[in-house]
Amino acid sequence: ATSASSSSSSSSNATCDYDAVVCGGTLGILAAAALQARGQRVCVVERGALKGREQEWNISRPELKTLVALNVLTEQQLEQCIQLEFNPIRCGFHGSTKPPLMTRDILNTGVKPALLLEFAMENFKKNGGVVMEYAALNGIEVHPDGAWLDVSPAPRFGPAAAAAAIAEAVAGAPALGPITARLVVDCMGFGSPVVRQARHGQKPDGVCLVVGSCARGFEENQSADLIYTTTDIREDYQGQYFWEAFPAGSGPTDRTTYMFTYMDADPSRPSLASLLDDYWELMPKYQGLDGSVETDLELLRVLFGYFPTYRDSPLPAQWDRITQIGDASGMQSPLSFGGLGALLRHLPRLADGMEDALRSELLDRESLAALNQYQPALSAAWLFQKCMSVPPGARPPRDFINRLMGINFGVMESLGDDVMKPFLQDVVQFKSLGKTLVTMAVTNPAFVPEILVQAGPGPIVDWVGHFAALAAYDVAFGLAESGPVAELCRVVGGGTFDGAGEQLEGVDAAAAALLGGGGVRGSRSEEGLFSHVLSAKQRFKLRRQLEAYKYGSGRDFVA
Repeated sequence: ATSASSSSSSSSNATCDYDAVVCGGTLGILAAAALQARGQRVCVVERGALKGREQEWNISRPELKTLVALNVLTEQQLEQCIQLEFNPIRCGFHGSTKPPLMTRDILNTGVKPALLLEFAMENFKKNGGVVMEYAALNGIEVHPDGAWLDVSPAPRFGPAAAAAAIAEAVAGAPALGPITARLVVDCMGFGSPVVRQARHGQKPDGVCLVVGSCARGFEENQSADLIYTTTDIREDYQGQYFWEAFPAGSGPTDRTTYMFTYMDADPSRPSLASLLDDYWELMPKYQGLDGSVETDLELLRVLFGYFPTYRDSPLPAQWDRITQIGDASGMQSPLSFGGLGALLRHLPRLADGMEDALRSELLDRESLAALNQYQPALSAAWLFQKCMSVPPGARPPRDFINRLMGINFGVMESLGDDVMKPFLQDVVQFKSLGKTLVTMAVTNPAFVPEILVQAGPGPIVDWVGHFAALAAYDVAFGLAESGPVAELCRVVGGGTFDGAGEQLEGVDAAAAALLGGGGVRGSRSEEGLFSHVLSAKQRFKLRRQLEAYKYGSGRDFVA
């Protein structure tokens, strides 16, 4: 991405081809469809074919319903995408004297990605959206009046490539070439070239390595494991292995099994290939097989990947007219794999924020940075990742992580679902975390010094700051939601009007008149007193700050 100071260049047009261009279509099509449904002119640029993989995405049903609320899918389409649902969900740790924790409705819905993306793209196109497949993004130039994207045909390989290109041309696929947009939305994942440029070769602070497989032959296949261990820290102290497993929708005895570990990006760390060797050795014991994978199961596919995370996340806008969403923004928890769940959690606020920016013509770097501002709930999770990994050269007791996890999960189970379920979905909340920490300290006082020693003073001091910020955000959102300024915050925050431009029930008319609307959809009154006190940019940033209080405190969680 480059910036140009003059709008007279031929690469910039006074009227852009699109309001927004979403780069990266696999998950980007969901954000694109949400924006297109709100009347924006949106194009999706995808280097390959825009289609989902065969392997299911696992998610919780309330998260999935976000797509219906945003008019990305219909209720009927959503139900068709769901391949299976399963319960209970198990969490257990090696060496624990207590039985495994059993819960329900956490990542228990298997969604068929191919069908979900097909429906989303179909609805997107019906609303006037444009999809450019096999389109290579070679660069972006940012001008004062728009962004110029250098798009060209991506190379295709194989005997069917030429025939497919001809068929697309006959079907009316858009011609591939340079396009212009008011806003560029980077949804190209953690490998995005725009993100790599923005981070200037920065080494990740943490990495989650994942290997696994989908296999057929599991007769007992009605439940799932969210996190489980069968061993202590490796003998070479390179890390702790965790397991996760779900029924697969391809058949009644098909099951997907993952093994993952947390570590830093030190060159001494093991490779994915070595992890896969350990997977084949350890998986039979974990899954209770009598023999080996080769003798007891039919292997359908092998899965592997790595997920880098950065402490200075989420990534704020680095240029005018360019913003990151999804894994490209670093918005995912350092404990999770990112992907669909991380995007869906934030998609409502991102859709609101991007539409607000487009309607208000607030596409400068400072305004777009407000879409991805500091969230203490995300930063506070870093200490948990630190405690679940082993630093280079460290020699903690090999059962330390299992004891820590066993105590922590036992405490959360005793405190009930209000504490446990948000954490199991990577949502950190001040009250729940506070209760857990206090209860751990009271019931297991001898273990607290060991945690402090293993985590180290630096990370503990850093975490205390984020925990204090989490408390402040929780209080701030509580005041904005139900305090004396609640009505004012609701109007400024975009709650005055619904998508059809009708005033919502429960919003005080005097407050609406005072603030001059503030909704980002439908009818927008700008005649209130606040419209003369605050500029459009100030009102925009205030709305984003209210969202930051909500999401940054984990108060967006819906059970």
